[in-house]
Amino acid sequence: MRRKWLPTLGAAVGLWAGAAQAEEAVWRPAPAPPPAAAAIASTPARPPAAALGRPVAATLGRPVPAAVAPAPVVDPRLSPVSYRPASDPLGPVFRGQAPDPPPPGVPAAVPPPTGLAPVQPPPDDPLLSPGAPPPPLPPGGQPGLLGGWLGCTEGCGRRLFQSDHGFDDFASPVTNPFLFEDPRALTEVRPIFIWQQTPRGNPIFHGGDTEFFGIQARVAITERLSFTMQKLGWVWMEPHNATNGFEPHGGFSEINLGAKYTFLRNERTGTLGAAGLTFEIPSGPRQVYQDTGTLSLRPYVTMGQRFGQSSFGTFHALGTFGGSFATDNKRSDYVFGSLHLDYDVANLHKIYPLVELNWYHYTKSGNSNALNFEGTDLFNFGSTNVAGQDLLTIAVGARYKFTEWLQTGLAAEWPVTGRKELTDFRLTADLIFRY
Repeated sequence: MRRKWLPTLGAAVGLWAGAAQAEEAVWRPAPAPPPAAAAIASTPARPPAAALGRPVAATLGRPVPAAVAPAPVVDPRLSPVSYRPASDPLGPVFRGQAPDPPPPGVPAAVPPPTGLAPVQPPPDDPLLSPGAPPPPLPPGGQPGLLGGWLGCTEGCGRRLFQSDHGFDDFASPVTNPFLFEDPRALTEVRPIFIWQQTPRGNPIFHGGDTEFFGIQARVAITERLSFTMQKLGWVWMEPHNATNGFEPHGGFSEINLGAKYTFLRNERTGTLGAAGLTFEIPSGPRQVYQDTGTLSLRPYVTMGQRFGQSSFGTFHALGTFGGSFATDNKRSDYVFGSLHLDYDVANLHKIYPLVELNWYHYTKSGNSNALNFEGTDLFNFGSTNVAGQDLLTIAVGARYKFTEWLQTGLAAEWPVTGRKELTDFRLTADLIFRY
Protein backbone atom coordinates (compact mmCIF):
# COMPACT_ATOMS: atom_id res chain seq x y z
CA MET A 1 0.00 0.00 0.00
CA ARG A 2 2.85 2.39 0.83
CA ARG A 3 4.53 1.62 -2.48
CA LYS A 4 1.37 2.78 -4.36
CA TRP A 5 0.88 6.33 -2.94
CA LEU A 6 4.53 7.45 -2.84
CA PRO A 7 4.70 7.97 -6.64
CA THR A 8 1.38 9.75 -6.61
CA LEU A 9 2.58 12.11 -3.88
CA GLY A 10 5.81 12.90 -5.81
CA ALA A 11 3.88 13.81 -8.97
CA ALA A 12 1.53 16.12 -7.06
CA VAL A 13 4.47 18.00 -5.48
CA GLY A 14 6.10 18.53 -8.88
CA LEU A 15 2.92 19.91 -10.42
CA TRP A 16 2.49 22.34 -7.50
CA ALA A 17 6.07 23.70 -7.87
CA GLY A 18 5.70 24.30 -11.63
CA ALA A 19 2.41 26.12 -11.16
CA ALA A 20 3.94 28.37 -8.54
CA GLN A 21 6.86 29.33 -10.85
CA ALA A 22 4.52 30.06 -13.74
CA GLU A 23 2.36 32.28 -11.58
CA GLU A 24 5.43 34.28 -10.40
CA ALA A 25 6.60 35.00 -14.04
CA VAL A 26 3.19 36.33 -15.02
CA TRP A 27 2.44 38.62 -12.09
CA ARG A 28 5.90 39.94 -11.15
CA PRO A 29 5.96 43.75 -11.70
CA ALA A 30 8.41 45.32 -14.31
CA PRO A 31 11.55 46.92 -12.90
CA ALA A 32 11.62 50.70 -12.68
CA PRO A 33 13.72 52.54 -15.38
CA PRO A 34 17.12 53.91 -14.44
CA PRO A 35 17.13 57.43 -12.97
CA ALA A 36 19.07 58.93 -15.96
CA ALA A 37 16.59 57.55 -18.47
CA ALA A 38 13.66 58.83 -16.43
CA ALA A 39 15.22 62.32 -16.33
CA ILE A 40 15.75 62.39 -20.06
CA ALA A 41 12.29 61.10 -20.76
CA SER A 42 10.79 63.83 -18.62
CA THR A 43 12.79 66.69 -20.23
CA PRO A 44 10.31 69.10 -21.93
CA ALA A 45 12.88 70.17 -24.65
CA ARG A 46 12.48 66.81 -26.37
CA PRO A 47 9.80 67.21 -29.10
CA PRO A 48 7.34 64.43 -29.78
CA ALA A 49 8.29 62.11 -32.56
CA ALA A 50 5.13 62.91 -34.45
CA ALA A 51 6.21 66.56 -34.71
CA LEU A 52 9.28 65.46 -36.63
CA GLY A 53 7.27 63.81 -39.35
CA ARG A 54 8.13 60.18 -38.43
CA PRO A 55 6.09 57.37 -36.87
CA VAL A 56 6.05 56.95 -33.10
CA ALA A 57 7.65 53.75 -31.86
CA ALA A 58 5.69 52.44 -28.85
CA THR A 59 7.96 50.17 -26.82
CA LEU A 60 5.89 49.76 -23.63
CA GLY A 61 9.09 49.83 -21.63
CA ARG A 62 10.74 47.08 -23.65
CA PRO A 63 13.99 47.79 -25.60
CA VAL A 64 13.71 47.91 -29.38
CA PRO A 65 16.17 45.64 -31.18
CA ALA A 66 18.91 47.50 -33.07
CA ALA A 67 17.94 45.78 -36.31
CA VAL A 68 14.48 47.34 -36.29
CA ALA A 69 15.29 50.67 -34.58
CA PRO A 70 14.03 53.61 -36.72
CA ALA A 71 16.74 55.83 -38.27
CA PRO A 72 16.85 59.29 -36.70
CA VAL A 73 15.44 62.08 -38.89
CA VAL A 74 17.23 65.44 -38.97
CA ASP A 75 14.89 68.39 -38.75
CA PRO A 76 16.61 71.43 -40.37
CA ARG A 77 14.57 73.69 -38.09
CA LEU A 78 16.35 72.35 -35.03
CA SER A 79 20.04 72.94 -34.60
CA PRO A 80 22.27 71.72 -33.17
CA VAL A 81 21.21 68.05 -32.83
CA SER A 82 23.07 65.26 -31.14
CA TYR A 83 22.16 61.64 -31.36
CA ARG A 84 22.48 58.55 -29.23
CA PRO A 85 23.68 55.36 -30.89
CA ALA A 86 21.05 53.54 -32.91
CA SER A 87 21.13 50.72 -30.37
CA ASP A 88 20.16 53.04 -27.52
CA PRO A 89 16.58 52.21 -26.51
CA LEU A 90 15.78 55.87 -25.85
CA GLY A 91 16.36 57.06 -29.46
CA PRO A 92 17.68 60.54 -30.46
CA VAL A 93 18.11 63.41 -28.04
CA PHE A 94 17.40 67.01 -29.14
CA ARG A 95 18.94 69.77 -27.13
CA GLY A 96 19.24 73.53 -27.42
CA GLN A 97 22.80 74.01 -26.17
CA ALA A 98 25.91 74.06 -28.39
CA PRO A 99 27.15 70.66 -29.64
CA ASP A 100 30.02 68.88 -27.98
CA PRO A 101 33.44 69.93 -29.30
CA PRO A 102 34.94 67.52 -31.85
CA PRO A 103 37.82 65.24 -30.87
CA PRO A 104 41.32 66.64 -31.31
CA GLY A 105 42.44 66.64 -34.97
CA VAL A 106 38.90 66.55 -36.38
CA PRO A 107 37.70 69.83 -37.96
CA ALA A 108 34.48 71.28 -36.65
CA ALA A 109 31.44 70.92 -38.85
CA VAL A 110 30.40 74.14 -40.61
CA PRO A 111 26.65 74.75 -40.34
CA PRO A 112 24.87 75.12 -43.67
CA PRO A 113 24.24 78.70 -44.85
CA THR A 114 20.88 80.16 -44.12
CA GLY A 115 18.81 82.54 -46.19
CA LEU A 116 18.76 83.05 -49.94
CA ALA A 117 21.86 82.84 -52.11
CA PRO A 118 23.07 86.19 -53.54
CA VAL A 119 21.84 86.96 -57.00
CA GLN A 120 24.66 86.59 -59.53
CA PRO A 121 24.85 88.85 -62.61
CA PRO A 122 24.50 87.37 -66.09
CA PRO A 123 27.62 85.43 -67.11
CA ASP A 124 27.76 87.18 -70.49
CA ASP A 125 28.22 90.64 -68.99
CA PRO A 126 32.02 91.27 -68.92
CA LEU A 127 31.64 94.38 -66.79
CA LEU A 128 29.57 92.69 -64.06
CA SER A 129 30.97 89.17 -64.06
CA PRO A 130 31.39 87.57 -60.61
CA GLY A 131 34.62 88.65 -58.99
CA ALA A 132 35.43 91.33 -61.58
CA PRO A 133 35.91 94.81 -60.11
CA PRO A 134 33.95 97.65 -61.67
CA PRO A 135 35.80 99.66 -64.30
CA PRO A 136 37.92 102.35 -62.66
CA LEU A 137 36.89 105.95 -62.92
CA PRO A 138 39.13 109.00 -63.23
CA PRO A 139 39.37 111.45 -60.33
CA GLY A 140 36.03 113.04 -59.62
CA GLY A 141 34.10 109.90 -60.52
CA GLN A 142 33.39 111.02 -64.08
CA PRO A 143 33.55 108.41 -66.88
CA GLY A 144 35.62 110.70 -69.10
CA LEU A 145 35.32 113.59 -71.53
CA LEU A 146 31.82 114.08 -72.93
CA GLY A 147 30.46 111.17 -70.91
CA GLY A 148 33.22 108.84 -72.08
CA TRP A 149 32.89 109.42 -75.83
CA LEU A 150 36.34 111.03 -75.92
CA GLY A 151 37.87 108.57 -73.44
CA CYS A 152 39.47 109.04 -70.02
CA THR A 153 42.09 111.66 -69.29
CA GLU A 154 43.50 109.54 -66.43
CA GLY A 155 42.43 106.58 -64.35
CA CYS A 156 40.79 103.83 -66.36
CA GLY A 157 44.14 102.06 -66.45
CA ARG A 158 46.19 104.99 -67.80
CA ARG A 159 48.10 108.01 -66.54
CA LEU A 160 47.61 111.57 -67.66
CA PHE A 161 48.90 112.06 -71.25
CA GLN A 162 50.00 108.42 -71.48
CA SER A 163 49.94 106.69 -74.87
CA ASP A 164 47.40 104.01 -75.65
CA HIS A 165 49.35 100.86 -74.72
CA GLY A 166 46.57 98.43 -75.58
CA PHE A 167 48.22 97.81 -78.98
CA ASP A 168 51.93 97.74 -78.21
CA ASP A 169 52.44 94.88 -80.67
CA PHE A 170 51.82 97.35 -83.54
CA ALA A 171 54.62 99.27 -85.26
CA SER A 172 54.25 102.82 -86.56
CA PRO A 173 54.84 103.48 -90.28
CA VAL A 174 58.18 104.88 -91.41
CA THR A 175 57.74 106.51 -94.83
CA ASN A 176 55.53 109.44 -95.83
CA PRO A 177 55.74 110.57 -92.18
CA PHE A 178 53.82 113.85 -92.55
CA LEU A 179 50.75 112.21 -94.12
CA PHE A 180 50.83 108.58 -92.92
CA GLU A 181 49.30 108.68 -89.42
CA ASP A 182 49.26 105.91 -86.81
CA PRO A 183 45.61 105.31 -85.68
CA ARG A 184 46.55 105.07 -81.99
CA ALA A 185 46.43 107.96 -79.53
CA LEU A 186 50.13 108.47 -78.75
CA THR A 187 52.33 110.72 -76.69
CA GLU A 188 55.75 110.87 -78.33
CA VAL A 189 58.55 112.94 -79.79
CA ARG A 190 59.86 111.68 -83.13
CA PRO A 191 62.97 113.10 -84.80
CA ILE A 192 62.92 112.43 -88.57
CA PHE A 193 65.58 112.63 -91.28
CA ILE A 194 64.77 112.39 -95.01
CA TRP A 195 67.29 112.35 -97.86
CA GLN A 196 65.82 112.46 -101.34
CA GLN A 197 67.49 112.34 -104.73
CA THR A 198 65.58 114.02 -107.57
CA PRO A 199 65.17 112.57 -111.09
CA ARG A 200 67.79 113.52 -113.66
CA GLY A 201 65.02 114.32 -116.07
CA ASN A 202 63.67 117.11 -113.89
CA PRO A 203 64.30 120.39 -115.74
CA ILE A 204 65.34 122.31 -112.62
CA PHE A 205 66.67 119.86 -110.00
CA HIS A 206 68.30 117.59 -112.60
CA GLY A 207 69.50 114.93 -110.13
CA GLY A 208 69.97 117.32 -107.22
CA ASP A 209 68.87 116.41 -103.74
CA THR A 210 66.57 117.66 -101.00
CA GLU A 211 66.71 117.00 -97.28
CA PHE A 212 64.51 117.41 -94.25
CA PHE A 213 65.42 117.20 -90.60
CA GLY A 214 62.88 117.95 -87.91
CA ILE A 215 60.57 116.53 -85.31
CA GLN A 216 57.05 115.36 -84.85
CA ALA A 217 55.19 115.55 -81.53
CA ARG A 218 51.95 113.98 -80.37
CA VAL A 219 50.05 114.23 -77.10
CA ALA A 220 47.36 111.73 -76.08
CA ILE A 221 44.73 113.59 -74.06
CA THR A 222 42.77 110.35 -73.63
CA GLU A 223 43.10 106.88 -75.13
CA ARG A 224 40.96 108.20 -78.01
CA LEU A 225 41.75 111.91 -78.41
CA SER A 226 45.18 113.23 -79.33
CA PHE A 227 46.79 116.33 -80.77
CA THR A 228 49.44 116.07 -83.47
CA MET A 229 52.24 118.14 -84.89
CA GLN A 230 53.31 116.19 -87.97
CA LYS A 231 55.80 118.63 -89.43
CA LEU A 232 58.25 121.08 -87.88
CA GLY A 233 61.84 121.30 -89.02
CA TRP A 234 64.38 122.47 -91.57
CA VAL A 235 64.39 121.95 -95.34
CA TRP A 236 67.38 122.01 -97.71
CA MET A 237 67.25 121.88 -101.48
CA GLU A 238 70.07 121.77 -104.01
CA PRO A 239 68.89 122.03 -107.63
CA HIS A 240 71.62 121.26 -110.17
CA ASN A 241 70.06 123.47 -112.86
CA ALA A 242 69.29 126.53 -110.79
CA THR A 243 66.85 128.69 -112.69
CA ASN A 244 63.51 130.47 -112.42
CA GLY A 245 64.18 131.48 -108.79
CA PHE A 246 65.38 128.03 -107.63
CA GLU A 247 68.69 128.26 -105.83
CA PRO A 248 70.45 126.07 -103.22
CA HIS A 249 68.92 127.18 -99.95
CA GLY A 250 67.78 126.01 -96.55
CA GLY A 251 65.09 127.25 -94.19
CA PHE A 252 62.29 126.36 -91.83
CA SER A 253 59.57 124.13 -93.17
CA GLU A 254 55.87 124.84 -93.04
CA ILE A 255 54.05 123.62 -89.94
CA ASN A 256 51.41 120.89 -89.84
CA LEU A 257 49.15 120.83 -86.76
CA GLY A 258 45.95 118.95 -86.05
CA ALA A 259 43.85 116.63 -83.92
CA LYS A 260 42.90 112.97 -84.17
CA TYR A 261 40.06 110.91 -82.68
CA THR A 262 40.32 107.12 -82.40
CA PHE A 263 36.70 106.08 -82.90
CA LEU A 264 37.39 102.33 -83.09
CA ARG A 265 39.65 100.33 -80.79
CA ASN A 266 39.15 96.65 -80.08
CA GLU A 267 42.04 95.07 -78.20
CA ARG A 268 40.65 91.53 -78.56
CA THR A 269 40.48 91.61 -82.37
CA GLY A 270 43.37 94.07 -82.81
CA THR A 271 41.26 96.58 -84.76
CA LEU A 272 41.87 100.34 -84.85
CA GLY A 273 40.21 103.23 -86.60
CA ALA A 274 40.79 106.99 -86.33
CA ALA A 275 39.88 110.20 -88.13
CA GLY A 276 41.71 113.48 -88.02
CA LEU A 277 42.14 116.95 -89.44
CA THR A 278 45.47 118.66 -90.07
CA PHE A 279 46.16 122.32 -90.83
CA GLU A 280 49.01 122.86 -93.34
CA ILE A 281 50.32 126.29 -92.40
CA PRO A 282 52.79 127.84 -94.91
CA SER A 283 55.02 129.62 -92.40
CA GLY A 284 58.47 129.05 -93.92
CA PRO A 285 60.66 131.24 -96.15
CA ARG A 286 60.22 131.88 -99.87
CA GLN A 287 63.72 130.56 -100.73
CA VAL A 288 62.63 126.96 -100.00
CA TYR A 289 58.98 127.36 -101.14
CA GLN A 290 57.47 126.94 -97.69
CA ASP A 291 55.27 130.03 -97.92
CA THR A 292 52.92 129.11 -100.76
CA GLY A 293 49.36 130.37 -100.33
CA THR A 294 47.47 130.76 -97.08
CA LEU A 295 46.32 127.42 -95.70
CA SER A 296 45.38 123.88 -96.68
CA LEU A 297 43.05 121.57 -94.73
CA ARG A 298 43.87 117.87 -94.69
CA PRO A 299 41.14 115.50 -93.42
CA TYR A 300 42.04 111.83 -93.24
CA VAL A 301 40.99 108.41 -91.98
CA THR A 302 43.51 105.86 -90.73
CA MET A 303 42.96 102.19 -89.87
CA GLY A 304 44.91 99.29 -88.35
CA GLN A 305 44.41 95.53 -88.07
CA ARG A 306 46.26 92.58 -86.53
CA PHE A 307 46.00 89.23 -88.36
CA GLY A 308 47.76 85.95 -89.17
CA GLN A 309 48.99 85.32 -85.64
CA SER A 310 51.09 82.16 -85.14
CA SER A 311 54.02 80.96 -83.07
CA PHE A 312 56.37 82.41 -85.72
CA GLY A 313 54.97 85.93 -85.62
CA THR A 314 52.04 88.22 -86.40
CA PHE A 315 51.12 90.51 -89.30
CA HIS A 316 49.92 94.10 -88.87
CA ALA A 317 48.35 96.27 -91.57
CA LEU A 318 47.93 100.05 -91.46
CA GLY A 319 46.35 102.39 -93.96
CA THR A 320 45.73 106.14 -94.22
CA PHE A 321 43.56 107.87 -96.84
CA GLY A 322 42.87 111.58 -97.11
CA GLY A 323 43.30 114.75 -99.08
CA SER A 324 44.82 118.23 -98.92
CA PHE A 325 42.53 121.09 -100.00
CA ALA A 326 43.65 124.71 -100.18
CA THR A 327 41.58 127.58 -98.84
CA ASP A 328 42.80 129.71 -101.78
CA ASN A 329 43.82 129.17 -105.40
CA LYS A 330 47.56 129.43 -104.85
CA ARG A 331 48.23 125.93 -103.51
CA SER A 332 47.77 122.61 -105.32
CA ASP A 333 45.17 120.11 -104.10
CA TYR A 334 45.74 116.37 -103.92
CA VAL A 335 44.41 113.13 -102.44
CA PHE A 336 46.69 110.43 -101.06
CA GLY A 337 46.78 106.89 -99.71
CA SER A 338 49.44 104.99 -97.78
CA LEU A 339 49.56 101.30 -96.89
CA HIS A 340 51.84 99.52 -94.43
CA LEU A 341 52.40 95.80 -93.78
CA ASP A 342 54.79 94.53 -91.11
CA TYR A 343 55.62 91.23 -89.42
CA ASP A 344 56.29 90.95 -85.69
CA VAL A 345 59.05 88.32 -85.77
CA ALA A 346 58.44 85.54 -83.19
CA ASN A 347 55.96 87.87 -81.43
CA LEU A 348 58.87 89.42 -79.56
CA HIS A 349 57.71 93.01 -80.27
CA LYS A 350 61.28 93.80 -81.31
CA ILE A 351 61.97 93.34 -85.04
CA TYR A 352 59.41 94.40 -87.65
CA PRO A 353 60.39 94.00 -91.31
CA LEU A 354 57.95 96.07 -93.37
CA VAL A 355 56.81 97.13 -96.82
CA GLU A 356 54.89 100.33 -97.59
CA LEU A 357 53.10 101.89 -100.57
CA ASN A 358 52.45 105.64 -100.99
CA TRP A 359 50.17 107.13 -103.63
CA TYR A 360 49.48 110.79 -104.55
CA HIS A 361 46.95 112.11 -107.05
CA TYR A 362 46.74 115.85 -107.81
CA THR A 363 43.15 116.98 -108.26
CA LYS A 364 43.71 120.72 -108.82
CA SER A 365 46.65 122.83 -109.90
CA GLY A 366 47.78 125.94 -108.08
CA ASN A 367 48.64 129.27 -109.67
CA SER A 368 51.82 130.23 -107.87
CA ASN A 369 54.57 128.78 -110.11
CA ALA A 370 54.60 127.77 -113.77
CA LEU A 371 55.82 124.21 -113.22
CA ASN A 372 54.75 120.73 -114.33
CA PHE A 373 55.84 118.89 -111.17
CA GLU A 374 55.03 119.02 -107.47
CA GLY A 375 56.81 118.30 -104.19
CA THR A 376 54.38 115.75 -102.63
CA ASP A 377 54.83 115.86 -98.82
CA LEU A 378 57.92 118.12 -98.72
CA PHE A 379 56.83 121.08 -100.89
CA ASN A 380 53.65 122.63 -102.23
CA PHE A 381 54.91 124.72 -105.13
CA GLY A 382 51.42 125.69 -106.29
CA SER A 383 52.36 124.42 -109.77
CA THR A 384 50.09 125.41 -112.62
CA ASN A 385 50.20 122.19 -114.64
CA VAL A 386 49.87 119.16 -112.32
CA ALA A 387 46.13 118.37 -112.17
CA GLY A 388 45.51 114.68 -112.93
CA GLN A 389 49.09 113.54 -112.26
CA ASP A 390 49.84 110.46 -110.13
CA LEU A 391 52.82 109.17 -108.21
CA LEU A 392 53.12 105.70 -106.65
CA THR A 393 56.14 104.62 -104.59
CA ILE A 394 57.14 101.42 -102.80
CA ALA A 395 59.34 101.22 -99.71
CA VAL A 396 61.03 98.40 -97.83
CA GLY A 397 62.61 98.65 -94.42
CA ALA A 398 62.24 97.69 -90.79
CA ARG A 399 61.42 99.03 -87.37
CA TYR A 400 63.30 97.95 -84.25
CA LYS A 401 62.02 98.45 -80.70
CA PHE A 402 64.65 98.67 -78.01
CA THR A 403 61.70 99.09 -75.66
CA GLU A 404 58.22 100.42 -76.29
CA TRP A 405 59.38 103.90 -75.28
CA LEU A 406 62.48 103.86 -77.54
CA GLN A 407 62.39 102.59 -81.13
CA THR A 408 63.81 103.38 -84.54
CA GLY A 409 62.88 102.86 -88.17
CA LEU A 410 64.64 102.90 -91.54
CA ALA A 411 63.21 102.49 -95.06
CA ALA A 412 64.31 102.98 -98.67
CA GLU A 413 61.73 104.16 -101.24
CA TRP A 414 61.47 104.23 -105.07
CA PRO A 415 58.77 105.35 -107.52
CA VAL A 416 57.01 102.65 -109.56
CA THR A 417 55.17 104.97 -111.97
CA GLY A 418 56.46 106.85 -114.97
CA ARG A 419 56.05 110.20 -113.29
CA LYS A 420 58.42 110.75 -110.37
CA GLU A 421 57.74 114.38 -109.35
CA LEU A 422 60.77 115.08 -107.10
CA THR A 423 61.37 111.47 -105.98
CA ASP A 424 63.93 109.29 -107.71
CA PHE A 425 65.09 107.69 -104.46
CA ARG A 426 64.34 108.47 -100.81
CA LEU A 427 65.79 107.28 -97.52
CA THR A 428 63.77 107.89 -94.34
CA ALA A 429 65.02 107.32 -90.79
CA ASP A 430 63.40 108.14 -87.47
CA LEU A 431 63.77 107.71 -83.73
CA ILE A 432 60.71 107.53 -81.44
CA PHE A 433 60.61 108.48 -77.77
CA ARG A 434 57.18 107.37 -76.57
CA TYR A 435 55.43 107.72 -73.23
